[in-house]
Amino acid sequence: MSTSEHKNRRIKWSTAWLFIAIFCAVFSAVYEVFSHGVYSLAMIFLFILPLLFGALPCFFLEKKRKAMPGRLYQDGVVILTLASLIAGILEIYGTSSPYTAPFFLAGIAVAAIGAIMDFYMSRHTVGNRLQKALK
Repeated sequence: MSTSEHKNRRIKWSTAWLFIAIFCAVFSAVYEVFSHGVYSLAMIFLFILPLLFGALPCFFLEKKRKAMPGRLYQDGVVILTLASLIAGILEIYGTSSPYTAPFFLAGIAVAAIGAIMDFYMSRHTVGNRLQKALK
């Protein structure tokens, strides 16, 4: 891939995560307007997860010209966002589910494994390139 293709992909992911955060903010605002005065912190702060763990890392990695987070990390952020959405809907509805806690834990685990793999692979790849360059 050329440098311009990498730059376009970085901008695409940063923009996509930003739009996901905006969509989550609008969705939670509209959902709570029709919730008859019942509010949920999971729904109010729904937009923070894709913004904080999706858009900001992509934006800062783009500025430093580092590798974008891998799909596993991004899938973990999506799982966390959906877990927050489901927890918020259930809280507004007035019920709970035993499945929301494992859903959050699965999202954290997938994002953590993805971040560790991204960190390891980027360091491992750079090390291999340096060794090949020194030969």
